[in-house]
Amino acid sequence: MKKSSGQMPFLRCLKRIKQRRGHGVHSPFAYGLITNVICSPHLYYAFADIEKEISEKGLNSGFVSGINHLSFRMVNHFNAKNILEINSGKGVNTLFLTAPARDIRCTCVEKRADEIVVAKRLYGELNPKVDLVTTLPAGGKQCYDAIFINLEKESTPAIETLLSLSHQRTFWVLYPIKSSWSKQFWRNIVNDDRLTATFELKGSGVAFLSTAYNKVNYFV
Repeated sequence: MKKSSGQMPFLRCLKRIKQRRGHGVHSPFAYGLITNVICSPHLYYAFADIEKEISEKGLNSGFVSGINHLSFRMVNHFNAKNILEINSGKGVNTLFLTAPARDIRCTCVEKRADEIVVAKRLYGELNPKVDLVTTLPAGGKQCYDAIFINLEKESTPAIETLLSLSHQRTFWVLYPIKSSWSKQFWRNIVNDDRLTATFELKGSGVAFLSTAYNKVNYFV
């Protein structure tokens, strides 16, 4: 029997609740990622340090959100060293991306001049961890361990371009994924066979390229 349209959101919500707790997740990789990283209740000392730094630089620490904590946890868990951040904005998330280790390097792509001014003030114009650029690096010349994409602006590169900047163990984090156009962009990623395990959170998405993982989309 065909499910009514009203049933679908309810069933998806129920599945999300179960998978957030790890129920029904058979992959050890996915179970560990959901319970220890994505849904981890634990905070890091770095979170308070970064919020203090933001306030001392004259910005509102209210800019900090769950996506920033997730960014730190993902980089820390997978030991990502070479990171690409697209539409990096004021640089708040950049602080969380570069905090887990001293040898992390982050290439930040931001075109908006007003955002660049704030970002340079926030993390320092001569910060050796950060390379702030206005255009996306050419695909194929360098591959990144992790790519973080702010989808608030419709200047998101095509999936093909992102793939050319990735290696087999690269993961992508995209946010937010609930606007009319970013929702479709995320659906294209979920349906692309070159992306394997994908994790759909309430406001963001995580995607992996590794063929070691099964092709499954988890609702977290």
